[in-house]
Amino acid sequence: MTANYPPFAVFPDLNCVLRLPTGAEYRGKLRQHPSTEADDEHWYEGYLRAEQKDHVTADTVLKDRFNRDGLRPVHFHADSNVEPLRVKLNRVPVAKRTEKNAATLVGEIWNHDGLWTIVSSPSASESLHLAGNVVPSRHEMGFEGSRIRQYQPASATAAPEPEIAAHIAARKGKPARVARPG
Repeated sequence: MTANYPPFAVFPDLNCVLRLPTGAEYRGKLRQHPSTEADDEHWYEGYLRAEQKDHVTADTVLKDRFNRDGLRPVHFHADSNVEPLRVKLNRVPVAKRTEKNAATLVGEIWNHDGLWTIVSSPSASESLHLAGNVVPSRHEMGFEGSRIRQYQPASATAAPEPEIAAHIAARKGKPARVARPG
């Protein structure tokens, strides 16, 4: 894959390519599904596979462990249903939409390095269906042992939101310290 495409690109035939900040490259095919929230909208899902042999091996180990034990890391959010190398792109929920994010699709991808967030939108180019960016998940940012924290864009290196930090602390078995309204 060349650097001519954005980090996440979906072509009109729904083939996709993903280039992570770590250098790992993935390819796959997405399926399009009608939205249950709004007419004439779609969400996408599919599985990706690594292009480089060492990434294939590491991802295979991750998938085998997940299939055997079904466990996700403790720093993933409680409602997470993410699976290794499975992409689900959903529109921003209707209640949270603004003029700027109305066409935005958000999803997660879990590979051997960690949990990533994909933010994409329809492309103006005829050769691309969707185009977007990939950043470490905010749940990875709140995890001290994350291997991908250094790939967070400079403008978003602030501490995680208080409710995320409280959730992470609670999942580690520590009491959560949360400011409570008076």
